[in-house]
Amino acid sequence: MYLLSYGTRPELIKLFPLINKMEEEEIPHATLFTGQHQDLISEFKDLVSTPTFELDEVMAPNQSINTLLSKIINKSDSIINKKDYRLVVQGDAASTYAIALSAFNNKKEIIHLEAGLRTNNLNSPFPEEGYRKMISQIANIHLCPTEKAMENLNLEGINLNVHLVGNTIVDSHRLILNNGKVSSNIEELVDNTDEFYLCTLHRRENREYFIDMWNELNEIAEYKKIIYITHPSVQNSREYLSKKIEILKPINYQDMIYLIDKSKGVISDSGGIQEEVVCMKKKILICRNNTERPETVDSGYGRIVGKKIKENIHFLETNTIDSNNENPYGENVTSKILKVLESLNGV
Repeated sequence: MYLLSYGTRPELIKLFPLINKMEEEEIPHATLFTGQHQDLISEFKDLVSTPTFELDEVMAPNQSINTLLSKIINKSDSIINKKDYRLVVQGDAASTYAIALSAFNNKKEIIHLEAGLRTNNLNSPFPEEGYRKMISQIANIHLCPTEKAMENLNLEGINLNVHLVGNTIVDSHRLILNNGKVSSNIEELVDNTDEFYLCTLHRRENREYFIDMWNELNEIAEYKKIIYITHPSVQNSREYLSKKIEILKPINYQDMIYLIDKSKGVISDSGGIQEEVVCMKKKILICRNNTERPETVDSGYGRIVGKKIKENIHFLETNTIDSNNENPYGENVTSKILKVLESLNGV
């Protein structure tokens, strides 16, 4: 029996197509919500069933990462040992690492979805790069989104039970575009807005540069509409951003997909958005010094710009990509995952 674990929006975004497919095909499974992003349950209520298990009181103001990890490990221990679970963890969040370590300590099988992403710089992104490298050392099955991810694992001596399946983001975005419910205020905003860039910034390694980046956005906003999505971990953006920039509070995933789809291009340091733009054939300025998703850059849809947004903004205006190119993140990914699991475990 499978136990699929998630605690943050990026994790659930990648997992909900797999959870739904398991329900559809009546594959025995349970789900565990580790509790970081409390609004997840209501935000995804129309997309995925309520979690089987939920950890309580894992978040507290100003707590350290170690405190969060220890809470998740301790609180999940009894759940993981309820049955002979095969743990499915996704990506590189603190909850991903905590659940993987808890499963390892209890000698449970670990299936790592989105395995093999690397920047080869432990400080960028921090702490995610460290988490995913450590998970790879203890996972039993590695489900890789791209050939590059498989190569990364091979270079680390990991070549047993490594499988190329693609990235479930291609299924998530398709399901949202076809069935998602967009908030009326977001639809109204788009209807009343000319061409716009969509922007979101939140990375820890960018925090000392945010003011410079916001100032560049202010200059761009003099001639181009920008819709800026704030992030809970960055509290002071409104103090620096121009009144000409449309500033929104954090929005749900369905609204985000809608805005990406309607935008002229994206400016972001997010990881997941680098995949979503490719699915929707939009360009992105990647506000980082490196990326664990080089496929977006190689495809022509992404450019790494660090904090130099203004001098690269023209990249979003050029249309030189063959829209018929295959998506480097695959297709029908959820079905491929289940075929791999069936071949290995007899699902």
